[in-house]
Amino acid sequence: MNSFEFIKTKEKEIISFLQELVRTPSQNGIDLERNIATLIYRKLKRFGLKPSLLVGEKNRPTILCYCNKSKGRNLWLDAPLDTVAIGDKNKWKYPPFSGKIVGGKLYGRGSADCKAAIAIFTYIAAAISQSQERLKGQLLLSFDSDEQSGNFTGIKNLLRKGVRADACIIGYPGTEEIIIGARGFLRLNITTFGKTAHTGSREHKGLNAISKMVKVIQSLEKLKMKYKKCDLFKFGPNLTVSQIEGGRAINIVPDECNIKVDIRLAPSQTKDTVMKEINDLLKKLKKNDPELRVKIEPYLYEAPFQTSKNSRIIKILKKNAEKILGKRIKIAAAGGSGIGNETGNKGIPTITGFGVDFNNIHSENEYILVNSILPVTKIYLKTVLDFLIF
Repeated sequence: MNSFEFIKTKEKEIISFLQELVRTPSQNGIDLERNIATLIYRKLKRFGLKPSLLVGEKNRPTILCYCNKSKGRNLWLDAPLDTVAIGDKNKWKYPPFSGKIVGGKLYGRGSADCKAAIAIFTYIAAAISQSQERLKGQLLLSFDSDEQSGNFTGIKNLLRKGVRADACIIGYPGTEEIIIGARGFLRLNITTFGKTAHTGSREHKGLNAISKMVKVIQSLEKLKMKYKKCDLFKFGPNLTVSQIEGGRAINIVPDECNIKVDIRLAPSQTKDTVMKEINDLLKKLKKNDPELRVKIEPYLYEAPFQTSKNSRIIKILKKNAEKILGKRIKIAAAGGSGIGNETGNKGIPTITGFGVDFNNIHSENEYILVNSILPVTKIYLKTVLDFLIF
Protein backbone atom coordinates (compact mmCIF):
# COMPACT_ATOMS: atom_id res chain seq x y z
CA MET A 1 0.00 0.00 0.00
CA ASN A 2 1.42 3.38 -0.94
CA SER A 3 1.15 6.34 1.41
CA PHE A 4 -1.83 7.95 -0.39
CA GLU A 5 -3.83 4.73 -0.25
CA PHE A 6 -3.02 4.50 3.44
CA ILE A 7 -4.29 8.03 4.12
CA LYS A 8 -7.46 7.47 2.11
CA THR A 9 -8.34 4.45 4.28
CA LYS A 10 -7.57 6.35 7.50
CA GLU A 11 -9.77 9.45 7.08
CA LYS A 12 -12.24 8.39 9.78
CA GLU A 13 -9.36 7.50 12.10
CA ILE A 14 -7.78 10.93 11.63
CA ILE A 15 -11.09 12.61 12.54
CA SER A 16 -11.55 10.30 15.54
CA PHE A 17 -8.00 11.00 16.74
CA LEU A 18 -8.62 14.74 16.41
CA GLN A 19 -11.70 14.35 18.61
CA GLU A 20 -9.62 12.47 21.15
CA LEU A 21 -7.05 15.29 21.14
CA VAL A 22 -9.76 17.93 21.65
CA ARG A 23 -11.16 15.87 24.55
CA THR A 24 -7.73 16.06 26.20
CA PRO A 25 -7.52 19.63 27.59
CA SER A 26 -4.17 21.37 27.15
CA GLN A 27 -4.91 24.98 28.07
CA ASN A 28 -1.70 26.89 28.63
CA GLY A 29 -1.18 27.66 32.31
CA ILE A 30 -4.17 25.51 33.35
CA ASP A 31 -3.74 21.93 32.15
CA LEU A 32 -0.78 19.59 32.11
CA GLU A 33 0.56 19.22 28.58
CA ARG A 34 1.96 15.86 29.62
CA ASN A 35 -1.51 14.31 29.20
CA ILE A 36 -1.84 15.21 25.54
CA ALA A 37 1.85 14.50 24.92
CA THR A 38 1.41 10.99 26.35
CA LEU A 39 -1.63 10.41 24.13
CA ILE A 40 0.32 11.35 20.99
CA TYR A 41 3.41 9.44 22.10
CA ARG A 42 1.39 6.22 22.47
CA LYS A 43 -0.28 6.76 19.10
CA LEU A 44 3.07 7.11 17.35
CA LYS A 45 4.35 4.00 19.14
CA ARG A 46 1.33 2.01 17.94
CA PHE A 47 2.30 2.94 14.38
CA GLY A 48 5.72 1.40 14.97
CA LEU A 49 7.51 4.75 15.22
CA LYS A 50 10.10 5.62 17.86
CA PRO A 51 9.14 8.99 19.40
CA SER A 52 11.01 10.63 22.25
CA LEU A 53 9.21 12.45 25.05
CA LEU A 54 11.51 15.29 26.06
CA VAL A 55 11.06 17.33 29.22
CA GLY A 56 12.40 20.87 29.06
CA GLU A 57 12.18 24.00 31.19
CA LYS A 58 9.41 24.17 33.79
CA ASN A 59 8.72 20.45 33.23
CA ARG A 60 7.12 21.18 29.84
CA PRO A 61 7.05 18.12 27.52
CA THR A 62 7.83 18.05 23.81
CA ILE A 63 7.59 15.11 21.41
CA LEU A 64 10.34 14.52 18.86
CA CYS A 65 10.11 11.76 16.27
CA TYR A 66 12.38 10.90 13.34
CA CYS A 67 10.06 9.00 11.03
CA ASN A 68 12.54 7.31 8.71
CA LYS A 69 16.28 6.93 8.41
CA SER A 70 17.62 8.18 5.12
CA LYS A 71 20.41 10.49 4.05
CA GLY A 72 19.54 13.67 2.21
CA ARG A 73 17.24 16.56 2.99
CA ASN A 74 15.39 16.89 6.30
CA LEU A 75 11.81 18.18 6.43
CA TRP A 76 10.39 19.22 9.82
CA LEU A 77 6.65 19.20 10.59
CA ASP A 78 5.62 20.83 13.86
CA ALA A 79 2.47 21.78 15.75
CA PRO A 80 2.10 23.06 19.34
CA LEU A 81 0.50 20.97 22.08
CA ASP A 82 -1.06 23.79 24.12
CA THR A 83 -4.14 25.92 23.52
CA VAL A 84 -5.56 29.12 24.92
CA ALA A 85 -8.14 28.85 27.71
CA ILE A 86 -11.79 28.14 26.89
CA GLY A 87 -13.05 31.37 28.47
CA ASP A 88 -16.69 31.36 29.57
CA LYS A 89 -17.91 27.82 28.83
CA ASN A 90 -21.52 29.07 28.89
CA LYS A 91 -20.82 31.00 25.67
CA TRP A 92 -20.02 27.81 23.78
CA LYS A 93 -22.74 26.17 21.66
CA TYR A 94 -21.30 22.77 22.54
CA PRO A 95 -18.96 21.71 25.37
CA PRO A 96 -15.48 23.06 24.53
CA PHE A 97 -13.78 19.70 25.08
CA SER A 98 -16.39 17.58 23.30
CA GLY A 99 -15.02 17.44 19.75
CA LYS A 100 -18.67 17.35 18.70
CA ILE A 101 -19.40 17.32 14.96
CA VAL A 102 -22.45 19.30 13.85
CA GLY A 103 -23.21 20.39 10.28
CA GLY A 104 -19.76 19.39 9.06
CA LYS A 105 -18.03 21.41 11.77
CA LEU A 106 -15.88 19.84 14.51
CA TYR A 107 -16.10 22.04 17.59
CA GLY A 108 -13.70 22.37 20.48
CA ARG A 109 -10.85 24.32 21.96
CA GLY A 110 -7.71 23.66 19.96
CA SER A 111 -9.55 21.94 17.11
CA ALA A 112 -8.02 24.46 14.70
CA ASP A 113 -5.09 25.74 16.75
CA CYS A 114 -3.46 23.27 16.38
CA LYS A 115 -4.85 19.81 17.13
CA ALA A 116 -6.02 19.17 13.58
CA ALA A 117 -2.40 19.58 12.48
CA ILE A 118 -1.25 17.19 15.22
CA ALA A 119 -3.69 14.53 13.96
CA ILE A 120 -2.75 15.08 10.31
CA PHE A 121 1.02 15.07 10.93
CA THR A 122 0.75 11.91 13.06
CA TYR A 123 -0.97 10.02 10.24
CA ILE A 124 1.42 11.41 7.62
CA ALA A 125 4.29 10.02 9.69
CA ALA A 126 2.50 6.67 9.86
CA ALA A 127 1.91 6.71 6.09
CA ILE A 128 5.56 7.47 5.36
CA SER A 129 6.84 4.80 7.75
CA GLN A 130 4.73 1.97 6.25
CA SER A 131 4.95 2.96 2.57
CA GLN A 132 7.21 1.59 -0.11
CA GLU A 133 8.30 5.05 -1.37
CA ARG A 134 12.05 5.37 -1.16
CA LEU A 135 12.83 8.76 0.31
CA LYS A 136 16.06 10.64 -0.31
CA GLY A 137 15.78 12.39 3.01
CA GLN A 138 14.25 12.30 6.47
CA LEU A 139 10.93 13.42 7.90
CA LEU A 140 11.11 14.93 11.38
CA LEU A 141 8.02 15.38 13.53
CA SER A 142 7.68 17.48 16.70
CA PHE A 143 4.88 18.66 18.96
CA ASP A 144 6.07 21.40 21.28
CA SER A 145 4.87 22.93 24.53
CA ASP A 146 4.20 26.42 25.86
CA GLU A 147 3.50 28.16 22.55
CA GLN A 148 0.48 30.23 23.59
CA SER A 149 2.36 32.14 26.31
CA GLY A 150 4.82 33.53 23.78
CA ASN A 151 7.68 31.88 25.68
CA PHE A 152 7.92 29.14 23.03
CA THR A 153 9.58 26.87 25.59
CA GLY A 154 9.26 23.63 23.63
CA ILE A 155 10.58 24.79 20.27
CA LYS A 156 13.45 26.65 21.94
CA ASN A 157 14.38 23.47 23.78
CA LEU A 158 14.51 21.54 20.50
CA LEU A 159 16.64 24.20 18.83
CA ARG A 160 19.00 24.28 21.82
CA LYS A 161 19.42 20.52 21.42
CA GLY A 162 20.59 21.13 17.88
CA VAL A 163 17.48 20.05 15.97
CA ARG A 164 17.70 21.49 12.45
CA ALA A 165 16.17 20.85 9.02
CA ASP A 166 16.30 22.02 5.43
CA ALA A 167 12.73 23.27 5.75
CA CYS A 168 10.02 23.50 8.40
CA ILE A 169 6.22 23.68 8.25
CA ILE A 170 4.22 24.79 11.29
CA GLY A 171 0.64 23.51 11.22
CA TYR A 172 -1.28 26.71 11.87
CA PRO A 173 -4.60 26.48 10.01
CA GLY A 174 -6.19 28.01 6.89
CA THR A 175 -6.21 27.19 3.16
CA GLU A 176 -6.56 30.74 1.83
CA GLU A 177 -2.91 31.69 2.37
CA ILE A 178 0.54 30.20 2.81
CA ILE A 179 2.20 32.18 5.58
CA ILE A 180 5.96 32.59 5.08
CA GLY A 181 6.76 35.32 7.59
CA ALA A 182 5.53 36.94 10.77
CA ARG A 183 5.91 40.12 12.75
CA GLY A 184 7.98 39.92 15.90
CA PHE A 185 7.00 41.34 19.26
CA LEU A 186 8.40 43.37 22.12
CA ARG A 187 6.50 43.37 25.41
CA LEU A 188 7.03 46.05 28.04
CA ASN A 189 6.14 46.79 31.64
CA ILE A 190 5.88 50.54 32.19
CA THR A 191 5.32 51.98 35.66
CA THR A 192 4.62 55.54 36.75
CA PHE A 193 5.09 56.68 40.35
CA GLY A 194 3.28 59.25 42.49
CA LYS A 195 2.68 60.01 46.14
CA THR A 196 -0.21 58.81 48.30
CA ALA A 197 -2.55 61.18 50.12
CA HIS A 198 -6.17 61.29 51.26
CA THR A 199 -8.40 62.03 48.27
CA GLY A 200 -10.46 64.31 50.53
CA SER A 201 -7.51 66.50 51.50
CA ARG A 202 -8.37 70.22 51.25
CA GLU A 203 -4.74 70.94 50.34
CA HIS A 204 -4.89 68.67 47.25
CA LYS A 205 -1.92 66.68 48.52
CA GLY A 206 -0.38 63.71 46.75
CA LEU A 207 0.74 63.01 43.21
CA ASN A 208 -1.53 60.87 41.05
CA ALA A 209 0.41 58.08 39.29
CA ILE A 210 -2.62 57.21 37.13
CA SER A 211 -2.87 60.77 35.83
CA LYS A 212 0.81 60.63 34.94
CA MET A 213 0.26 57.32 33.15
CA VAL A 214 -2.52 58.87 31.05
CA LYS A 215 0.08 61.20 29.52
CA VAL A 216 2.40 58.26 28.83
CA ILE A 217 -0.36 56.21 27.17
CA GLN A 218 -1.53 59.10 25.01
CA SER A 219 2.02 59.73 23.81
CA LEU A 220 2.67 56.04 23.11
CA GLU A 221 -0.48 55.75 21.03
CA LYS A 222 0.60 58.73 18.92
CA LEU A 223 4.11 57.35 18.37
CA LYS A 224 4.91 56.75 14.71
CA MET A 225 7.53 54.01 14.80
CA LYS A 226 10.12 54.00 12.06
CA TYR A 227 10.34 50.97 9.77
CA LYS A 228 11.07 50.04 6.17
CA LYS A 229 7.99 49.13 4.17
CA CYS A 230 8.07 45.83 2.31
CA ASP A 231 5.68 43.81 0.18
CA LEU A 232 4.58 41.15 2.65
CA PHE A 233 4.39 43.52 5.63
CA LYS A 234 2.40 46.42 4.20
CA PHE A 235 0.36 46.46 7.43
CA GLY A 236 3.47 47.59 9.33
CA PRO A 237 4.07 47.52 13.09
CA ASN A 238 1.50 48.03 15.84
CA LEU A 239 1.57 49.21 19.47
CA THR A 240 -1.17 48.27 21.94
CA VAL A 241 -1.55 49.17 25.61
CA SER A 242 -3.26 45.94 26.60
CA GLN A 243 -3.29 45.88 30.42
CA ILE A 244 -3.43 48.49 33.18
CA GLU A 245 -3.38 48.35 36.96
CA GLY A 246 -3.17 51.07 39.58
CA GLY A 247 -4.48 52.46 42.84
CA ARG A 248 -4.91 50.93 46.28
CA ALA A 249 -8.33 52.19 47.34
CA ILE A 250 -11.03 54.63 46.25
CA ASN A 251 -10.00 57.19 48.86
CA ILE A 252 -6.21 57.09 48.34
CA VAL A 253 -4.33 59.07 45.70
CA PRO A 254 -2.56 56.31 43.70
CA ASP A 255 1.21 56.23 44.04
CA GLU A 256 1.80 53.62 41.33
CA CYS A 257 0.32 52.65 37.97
CA ASN A 258 1.48 49.86 35.69
CA ILE A 259 0.72 49.10 32.07
CA LYS A 260 1.74 46.27 29.76
CA VAL A 261 2.48 47.21 26.18
CA ASP A 262 2.48 44.76 23.27
CA ILE A 263 4.44 46.00 20.25
CA ARG A 264 4.29 44.01 17.01
CA LEU A 265 7.44 44.51 14.95
CA ALA A 266 8.04 44.72 11.20
CA PRO A 267 11.19 43.04 9.77
CA SER A 268 13.35 46.19 9.83
CA GLN A 269 12.69 46.81 13.54
CA THR A 270 14.75 45.45 16.44
CA LYS A 271 14.44 45.58 20.20
CA ASP A 272 17.17 48.23 20.36
CA THR A 273 15.68 50.54 17.71
CA VAL A 274 12.22 50.46 19.27
CA MET A 275 13.50 50.91 22.83
CA LYS A 276 15.44 53.98 21.69
CA GLU A 277 12.29 55.51 20.20
CA ILE A 278 10.31 54.91 23.39
CA ASN A 279 13.07 56.13 25.70
CA ASP A 280 13.41 59.30 23.60
CA LEU A 281 9.65 59.82 23.90
CA LEU A 282 9.77 59.41 27.70
CA LYS A 283 12.70 61.83 27.98
CA LYS A 284 10.65 64.43 26.13
CA LEU A 285 7.69 63.87 28.48
CA LYS A 286 9.92 64.23 31.54
CA LYS A 287 11.34 67.45 30.18
CA ASN A 288 7.82 68.89 29.90
CA ASP A 289 6.74 67.45 33.26
CA PRO A 290 9.53 67.34 35.87
CA GLU A 291 7.23 65.47 38.28
CA LEU A 292 6.91 62.50 35.92
CA ARG A 293 8.73 59.45 37.28
CA VAL A 294 8.56 56.42 35.04
CA LYS A 295 10.28 53.05 34.75
CA ILE A 296 10.30 50.89 31.62
CA GLU A 297 11.19 47.19 31.57
CA PRO A 298 11.19 45.01 28.43
CA TYR A 299 10.34 41.43 29.44
CA LEU A 300 9.76 39.45 26.25
CA TYR A 301 11.14 39.81 22.73
CA GLU A 302 10.77 37.81 19.53
CA ALA A 303 12.38 38.95 16.28
CA PRO A 304 10.29 39.08 13.08
CA PHE A 305 11.15 36.72 10.22
CA GLN A 306 10.52 36.21 6.53
CA THR A 307 11.28 33.19 4.35
CA SER A 308 12.22 33.85 0.72
CA LYS A 309 9.32 33.42 -1.71
CA ASN A 310 11.75 31.44 -3.87
CA SER A 311 12.32 28.81 -1.18
CA ARG A 312 11.82 25.30 -2.56
CA ILE A 313 9.39 24.23 0.17
CA ILE A 314 7.12 27.19 -0.56
CA LYS A 315 7.02 26.48 -4.28
CA ILE A 316 6.21 22.80 -3.68
CA LEU A 317 3.45 23.44 -1.12
CA LYS A 318 1.87 26.18 -3.24
CA LYS A 319 1.85 24.00 -6.36
CA ASN A 320 0.29 21.04 -4.52
CA ALA A 321 -2.28 23.14 -2.65
CA GLU A 322 -3.47 24.91 -5.79
CA LYS A 323 -3.72 21.63 -7.72
CA ILE A 324 -5.62 19.69 -5.05
CA LEU A 325 -7.88 22.54 -3.88
CA GLY A 326 -8.45 23.96 -7.37
CA LYS A 327 -7.90 27.58 -6.35
CA ARG A 328 -5.20 30.24 -6.16
CA ILE A 329 -3.35 30.42 -2.85
CA LYS A 330 -1.85 33.72 -1.72
CA ILE A 331 1.61 34.09 -0.19
CA ALA A 332 1.36 36.24 2.93
CA ALA A 333 2.84 37.18 6.29
CA ALA A 334 1.15 36.95 9.69
CA GLY A 335 0.40 39.89 11.94
CA GLY A 336 0.99 37.75 15.02
CA SER A 337 4.09 35.82 16.00
CA GLY A 338 4.53 32.10 16.49
CA ILE A 339 7.05 29.33 16.86
CA GLY A 340 7.92 29.80 13.18
CA ASN A 341 9.76 32.97 14.26
CA GLU A 342 12.14 30.73 16.20
CA THR A 343 12.87 28.30 13.36
CA GLY A 344 12.88 31.05 10.73
CA ASN A 345 15.40 33.10 12.66
CA LYS A 346 17.68 30.06 12.88
CA GLY A 347 17.97 30.14 9.09
CA ILE A 348 15.47 27.32 8.46
CA PRO A 349 13.09 28.12 5.56
CA THR A 350 9.78 28.10 7.42
CA ILE A 351 6.13 28.06 6.46
CA THR A 352 4.18 29.21 9.48
CA GLY A 353 0.64 28.77 8.28
CA PHE A 354 -1.32 26.43 6.03
CA GLY A 355 -3.87 23.91 7.20
CA VAL A 356 -7.52 23.03 7.67
CA ASP A 357 -10.34 25.55 7.20
CA PHE A 358 -11.56 27.00 10.48
CA ASN A 359 -13.22 29.77 12.43
CA ASN A 360 -13.21 31.35 15.91
CA ILE A 361 -9.60 30.72 16.91
CA HIS A 362 -8.94 32.08 20.43
CA SER A 363 -12.68 32.61 20.87
CA GLU A 364 -15.77 30.68 21.88
CA ASN A 365 -17.05 28.04 19.43
CA GLU A 366 -13.72 27.35 17.75
CA TYR A 367 -14.22 24.82 14.96
CA ILE A 368 -12.74 23.27 11.83
CA LEU A 369 -14.47 22.13 8.66
CA VAL A 370 -14.29 18.36 8.64
CA ASN A 371 -14.30 18.14 4.83
CA SER A 372 -11.01 20.07 4.72
CA ILE A 373 -9.08 17.40 6.66
CA LEU A 374 -8.52 14.89 3.86
CA PRO A 375 -7.49 17.37 1.10
CA VAL A 376 -5.12 19.17 3.47
CA THR A 377 -3.62 15.83 4.53
CA LYS A 378 -3.08 14.91 0.86
CA ILE A 379 -1.43 18.31 0.22
CA TYR A 380 0.95 17.85 3.13
CA LEU A 381 1.76 14.26 2.14
CA LYS A 382 2.44 15.18 -1.49
CA THR A 383 4.64 18.06 -0.29
CA VAL A 384 6.63 15.76 2.00
CA LEU A 385 7.19 13.25 -0.80
CA ASP A 386 8.08 15.91 -3.38
CA PHE A 387 10.55 17.54 -1.01
CA LEU A 388 12.21 14.31 0.12
CA ILE A 389 12.16 12.25 -3.08
CA PHE A 390 12.99 14.61 -5.93
